[in-house]
Amino acid sequence: MPKKIKIAQTGDLSPGEGKVCEAEGQTIALFNVDGTFYAIENTCTHVGGPLGEGALVGDQVTCPLHGAPFNVASGKVLGPPAGNDVKSFAVTVEGSDVLIELV
Repeated sequence: MPKKIKIAQTGDLSPGEGKVCEAEGQTIALFNVDGTFYAIENTCTHVGGPLGEGALVGDQVTCPLHGAPFNVASGKVLGPPAGNDVKSFAVTVEGSDVLIELV
């Protein structure tokens, strides 16, 4: 059964920013795209770069290690050198709390 976990507050991230969060032993990359929050696994599928530290342009984050691009809404890899998608998490905002759904 999925459970909602608070990982941040809306004021923690301005639009166009990302950050790394922890939730129940998992490292999550959280992004604010024009006021909408998205969460994906933080680990790039190429060699494990920290996606939450990558450059965010629109809804695309670029891994800071080797430049693999990912869609932050879906977790889909958009080009090399990564070959696999990352998991995405459902995000809800309740008041100023940002919550993700963990299964």
